[in-house]
Amino acid sequence: MKLNNPKSQQERVIAVCSDGKYRTLDDIQREIKKRFNQFDTTPAISARLRETKRLFKYGYVKDKYHKINEKTKKACYYYTLKRIN
Repeated sequence: MKLNNPKSQQERVIAVCSDGKYRTLDDIQREIKKRFNQFDTTPAISARLRETKRLFKYGYVKDKYHKINEKTKKACYYYTLKRIN
């Protein structure tokens, strides 16, 4: 897999999320559009992040955390991918 020229949606998600920055699904979507000029929906990105066996095959594991929005009292999740040593 080449991170600068991903061939699939899964590879685009990995390319964006494997840089060590934590991002929301919307942030990941915007970064994919910016880097690769592809539009991947947030539900599709979320599905790719749930495919842990495929991520593991590429050598990554998902890490996430959430913050509670004080106004809405809803959780906002942030994701990144970490390389398996």
